Amino acid sequence: MGALLVELMTPMTLEVTLAVQRELEARAAEMDTLRRQHIERTRHDAELARRRYMKVDPDNRLVADTLEAEWNEKLRLHTDVVEDYERRAPEEAAALDAETQQRVRDLAEQFPRIWSDARIDVRERKRILRLLVADVTLVKAEMITANVRLSGGATRTLTLERPLPIAQIRKFKSDLVAEVDRLLDRHCDREIADILNERGLRSWEGKPFNLKKIGFIRGAYNLSSRRQRLRDCGMLTTQEVAERFAIAETTVHQWGRQGLITKVYSDNLNRGLWDIPHDLEIVKGRPGRNAVPARRASITVPSTEQDSL
Repeated sequence: MGALLVELMTPMTLEVTLAVQRELEARAAEMDTLRRQHIERTRHDAELARRRYMKVDPDNRLVADTLEAEWNEKLRLHTDVVEDYERRAPEEAAALDAETQQRVRDLAEQFPRIWSDARIDVRERKRILRLLVADVTLVKAEMITANVRLSGGATRTLTLERPLPIAQIRKFKSDLVAEVDRLLDRHCDREIADILNERGLRSWEGKPFNLKKIGFIRGAYNLSSRRQRLRDCGMLTTQEVAERFAIAETTVHQWGRQGLITKVYSDNLNRGLWDIPHDLEIVKGRPGRNAVPARRASITVPSTEQDSL
């Protein structure tokens, strides 16, 4: 609708409109003359009827009643014609003076800039639409046909493609879902959102991706999370590491800081996953004055007789 109004509100189209307006004003002047003449005829007919009634012999009641009824009918007709003229006159006398015509021309030059100005509120655009457009009739088929009737009486027909259902609009493209699935092998949700935003990708709303949107994609398309994928690869939780080595969970984190074990993942809840080889053995440390730190147990390979030789 906005594009249609910008197309119509041009100096050329408004000059044509002003020319049509001048033609309508000329025709209205002609109609005004004809109506005034009609009023004069009805007034004259009523005056003749009055004179005939005034000349009749009062004793001839039948003729007098007939002439009186005719006079009243002529008076009623004259009154109706005058009232109709007075009702129509203000509407048809709305001629555009030179100053108003120039303001219309100025509007044609300014309208595209005004309509496209980002500072114009949506409510103001709606007010402009209500002033310029009388109504719009939509016919919904394979395509949508919009029959637009402008305030001046002109009509326009627009053919538009039917919008997609909201569920399909909100549906993420298959290549985006596949890329998120691929990135989940090495990145968490927040990192994936940052990667997609750096590539200039946006959601169906045209907004940047965030942690919540990536989580929605995972849930909607049944994609395993980064944490679950690591769990499937054998990564252990802090509790499981503590149970395996019969130590406290705080000791697990201490071993991690010492580099004895490796944390491979930590989510936004600070839940860690640890890469613990099956053959890993750690000798626990001893606290106290003669403290001994924990260490990895050395693995010695028994030497063969040939090696000893």
